[in-house]
This record gives sequence, C-alpha cells and structure tokens, in this order.
Amino acid sequence: MDLKEAQKKVDEWFEKSGSKKWPKFVIFARIIEEMGEIGKCMNVREGYQKKKVSELDDEFGDALFSLIALANEYNLDLNEVMEKVFEKYNKYI
Repeated sequence: MDLKEAQKKVDEWFEKSGSKKWPKFVIFARIIEEMGEIGKCMNVREGYQKKKVSELDDEFGDALFSLIALANEYNLDLNEVMEKVFEKYNKYI
C-alpha cells in the first residue's frame, strides 16, 4: 500500500468507526505513547527486559496510523513529504 492509499484508509476508518476525529494534540500524545511501546519492544528484543510486550510490528503499525492521522489533519500529502525528505537526504550520499 502506498502512502496516499494509507492516508485514505485512515480517514475512512474514522468515518466507518463513527469515532470523532481526534484533536491534533491527542494524536500527538498517541504518537509519543506508541514510540514508548516501540522502545519497550526493542528492550525485550535486545535482552534488556524479560517482560512480555506487544509485537514490534503491531506497535510500528499503531505509531504509523497515528502519524498518518496527524498528517491528514494538516492536509499533508505524505508521498510529497517523502519525496522532499529523500531529496534532502540524497544530498548526503
């Protein structure tokens, strides 16, 4: 799935779920929360924690969903965003 399609699916989820779109700062808080969950998964995978946590791919998915939801709130085209970021990073190689 490309980024444009992912953005559309996130918007469709909000419509189908009957859930009101989350305020921007709530989305941002969810992103931060999910990044913490990714960190916990990494600690387990790297052997620093023994506690069972969610799977890493689930947490990346949750974080990505929230990032896309926030991008949608600001009407960003993530395909364009990624093209610009690769132009920037390609200057370093």
